Amino acid sequence: MLHVYLPPFELERWFARYEFNVKFNLCASCAGASNTAELLELAGPGSTDTYLGLNLDYIPSEGSQRLREAVSDMYTSLSSENIRITTGASEAIFLLMNSLLEPGDEVIVQYPIYQSLFSLAESMGCRVSCWRGEFADNFVPRLDALETLLTPRTKIVIINTPHSPTGMVFETEMLQAIVEMVGQNGALLVSDEVYRGLFLGPGPEPPAAADLSSSAVSIGDLTKPFGLGGLRVGWIASGNTGILERCAVLRDYTTMCCAAPSEFLAVTALENRDFLLKNKKAAAERNLKLLSNFVDQNQAALEWVSPLGGVSAFPRLDLPVSAREFCTALVEEKSVLLLPGDVFGFPQHFRIGFGAEPGAFAEGLAAVGEFLQESFRS
Repeated sequence: MLHVYLPPFELERWFARYEFNVKFNLCASCAGASNTAELLELAGPGSTDTYLGLNLDYIPSEGSQRLREAVSDMYTSLSSENIRITTGASEAIFLLMNSLLEPGDEVIVQYPIYQSLFSLAESMGCRVSCWRGEFADNFVPRLDALETLLTPRTKIVIINTPHSPTGMVFETEMLQAIVEMVGQNGALLVSDEVYRGLFLGPGPEPPAAADLSSSAVSIGDLTKPFGLGGLRVGWIASGNTGILERCAVLRDYTTMCCAAPSEFLAVTALENRDFLLKNKKAAAERNLKLLSNFVDQNQAALEWVSPLGGVSAFPRLDLPVSAREFCTALVEEKSVLLLPGDVFGFPQHFRIGFGAEPGAFAEGLAAVGEFLQESFRS
């Protein structure tokens, strides 16, 4: 069911106001950007001529076979037939919500979370319950709380791992328990996994939900781990091809297909993902050490939960102002952009992204430190 009214997307409105007019964007939740020249070099000899010679006609709605195969290689149990390419993860979310939900359905959503993952359902007349993660619990929501929220009318349970804005990651054992609990209830698990590939914790990265059950759907894209948001390439992955087909039918009314140049570069990125992710992760780990030292040095004003995945953290501000007041003053005085936590329902927190180029990140973080000293020295 499509609905004509949606509330303002608070996070995106904040970005629209400031993102392209600041010196230091420290609230982006993606790795530092890659560029076309870098990808064409990775693609090898003759790739530039091939790219420039691409036909700019329509391409297959489901995505090219080569791209879907490259995506499926990121999963252990899926093939290209289990992948549908979308115009970014935002379209994947839109297609899933509007093709699977009806008014009166119940949806459980991990919280805090990206607004479209609950606002779309609410706009359609669904009842949305929040499965909250709290600061005191390192933002990990409790399994017994999920069990309490599940009812026979629950249609979809939505999670995000690695998680934005907090950097929380569901460990393998807990993820398996979630998949089992949701499946036994007869509901579908939708796992927003756009940060997979940027696991920062010890041990191996936890599996994708879609690899654990056909009653689970994984959403991915190239924006967060690869810094390729401008390509606008995302995907839906699931062993349930019926769900994929329903999304494909609805996509005929949205973007129909991606762009040929974007898919060409997306294939190149995925076929060289180990190299690209190694560099993005190295930058994130370097920045995270700087951020950890920064929080330690400013304990009178900040406390946090150190992130285990993705490239964002969600510190709590211990100052006599709200995070929105703090972030607004910071961007106006120092041209440094942070994201106020009230867009996630946590008014004393803010999101800081640490995926940027390390030199720029260090300079921007220093400016935040100067602002704290100048405005809130005791």
